[in-house]
Amino acid sequence: MKKNKGFIKRTIVVLFLIPIIYFIVVHRHMLAHLSINGMKGYILSYGELSSLIFIAVYALKPVVLILPSSIMSILAGNIFGPYKALFLNLLGCFGAGSVAFFISRILGKSFVDKLLKGRALTLGSNIEKHGFKIMLIMRLSFIFPYDPLSFAAGLSKMKYRDFIFGTLIGILPEMISYSFIGKNLENLFSISVLLPIFMVIVIAVVSFYIYKSSNIKENNS
Repeated sequence: MKKNKGFIKRTIVVLFLIPIIYFIVVHRHMLAHLSINGMKGYILSYGELSSLIFIAVYALKPVVLILPSSIMSILAGNIFGPYKALFLNLLGCFGAGSVAFFISRILGKSFVDKLLKGRALTLGSNIEKHGFKIMLIMRLSFIFPYDPLSFAAGLSKMKYRDFIFGTLIGILPEMISYSFIGKNLENLFSISVLLPIFMVIVIAVVSFYIYKSSNIKENNS
């Protein structure tokens, strides 16, 4: 029975990795050298499939692009409008977080260290017990880089369920803000931009204060 479960897990991993490896081999060099405008043109060049391409690029960003999640999320708002962008950004973050998490869990610390060139984060041993709470607070504060934190979670004993739910809930205010910023790049002082930014800053400050003042920091030191 255990052998069958092991075989099923390995099969799922292989099926999961095949499209990722194919996309990286075909598109890595080109994507790595695109400017922001070039990325926008690349995504829009797929026409009706542009939404799917955006999600794919976002999901594979941890291993294909050296591009902050904030830039990708703002770009989505500029291309698709704030409401569709919010949906696509959450899907992209789900994909990017999952890819980084499972790459770490499957390939280990040495691979992640080479991939991130020494920028990997370390999470404490108590992460298994309080994984959701820790991830939620760290994502809400948004001072921790998105992809390195996802890789670090994969290297820890955190449960994937705690990681992904903590991530998606924690990044929601930030993604709302970025989606509206992207739509209003030519009018950054409009209320539709300033209000979400203000809300995100307040949430981030409160979350960081909780992180600094609680035992979460001690658990991750």
